[in-house]
This record gives sequence, C-alpha cells and structure tokens, in this order.
Amino acid sequence: MSTYGTLVAMRPRISMLDYVNGLQKTARYAFARSDAAGLNIKKPTLTKALQRLAKARRICNVRRGFYVIVPLEYSSAGILPPDWFIDDLMRHLATPYYVGLLTAASLHGAANQQPQEFQVVVPSRERDIIRKNLRIRFFRNLQATMMPTVRIKTFTGTIPVSTPASTALDLCRFARRVGGPGAVLAVVSDLAAKIDLPALMASARAETEIAQIQRFGWLLDRAGFSKLADPLADWLAERLPSKVRLDPSSGFRGHKKDARWQVIVNAKPEKEP
Repeated sequence: MSTYGTLVAMRPRISMLDYVNGLQKTARYAFARSDAAGLNIKKPTLTKALQRLAKARRICNVRRGFYVIVPLEYSSAGILPPDWFIDDLMRHLATPYYVGLLTAASLHGAANQQPQEFQVVVPSRERDIIRKNLRIRFFRNLQATMMPTVRIKTFTGTIPVSTPASTALDLCRFARRVGGPGAVLAVVSDLAAKIDLPALMASARAETEIAQIQRFGWLLDRAGFSKLADPLADWLAERLPSKVRLDPSSGFRGHKKDARWQVIVNAKPEKEP
C-alpha cells in the first residue's frame, strides 16, 4: 500500500509506533494490516501492538484489517475526516466508488448544512461504517461506474465526487434516505446554478432509470430552472416515458399528473425562500 512499508521491511526491529510515525511523516494517514506484515513482527505481537495503539487513540480500526492514523490534534475525536482516507479505504476494499448525495452537494457548496454522515456511492453492497464520531454510509447504484464525476482536492490528495447533475439524480434515486422530496428540492435549488447544459445531458445519458430523470426535471421546474430543463424535457419526450410518482413511497390516486415530465405529483415539496 505504501512505499514506506516496503522500506521499513528492511529494518529488522522497527516498532509499530515507529512505523505509524513514519507513515505520518510522509503524509500517509492509513494503512492495512498486511502493509505491516514486513516488519518482522510475529502475528500475536503485531495484534497486541495494534490494540495498544488503538487504545491510545493513535490509530482507529475502521474496517477489518484497515487502520487510520490519528494525529495528536484529532486525538479527542479519535478519527480523521473521512475525505482524508476514503480513497485508501476503497482501494483496500477493491471497490470502485464516488462521494455522492448530500456529501457531494456540500463539497459543491450547495448544501444548506453539513451532512451528519459521509455518503459514498458504490456498485455493490457494502456495509456502513459506524464508529464513534464516524459515519460512512454506502448507497448502492448498479451504474455507479458510469456516472460522471470530478476529482476534488482534499488534504491528502483527490477523491472522485459526483458532478452537480449526477448528484441531483442520485438525490432523486435515494430521496427517502436523504429526507424526502422536500429535502431534495432544497438541495437541487442550490445545485441547479452549478449545472450547465452539457453536464446535465451527460448525466441524463448515463442514467439508466428514466424515472429519476423525470423526477429531476420536475424538481428543476419547481426550483425555477425551467429554461435549463427545456432541452432535457425535449430529450425525454423522445423516449416516451411512462408515468411515475414523484414520491414512490406514496400512492397516486387523487393526484394530478405533470404532462411535461409525466410525473404524478403525489407530494408537495416547497422551495425555501
């Protein structure tokens, strides 16, 4: 995982603490247990050393076999911000990913408040990570590897983040898990100003669930961005979409249909003033 790990393997008696300190000096804040296998430390001794460092809050076991190094200034929290180590973690898990939903919206400067969890989109099922002061939520999207992303700089490097348009589509897809249509409308209202037409159409073409495009288009109109949505509506009309409910968790009887998007408006999200 690290060039430092290879170098220290040549030293016969380096301690785990020295190893961790050495990684931090090279601006590395994560490692796998397998990286430490070349330290010439017996497995039981290595296990105890890792346990001692974790008890001292020098490291945090985020996932089995994967550790995050905790600098002194973060010792009270016991963990680093997830964007410092998410790239290393996902490489360790051998899983493609991108940072999405409310976390992506926040990184694009479009969320009204900081999300209480770090939200990551992956193409296969992955267990959430819940620790004290750490919440990483995984959202499964089978087409995750196809969605447009941008690289955003963090303290330790760069991470893939869904584009504003792709973020909005994912918010529609997982609306129930992020607060419902009203919450999605509030974020889309902020994101829309950051979406240009080419990026909008690129995300629509990558999206395989037409229903999400319909909901997104309706929300763009509701947010006051009908002009931006016009080309999307024309593109969508050529595909003869079926009727969909704005809120899939609610019924459709007694609700009107928006003909432009073929959306049954069974919820009443309001744009914030």
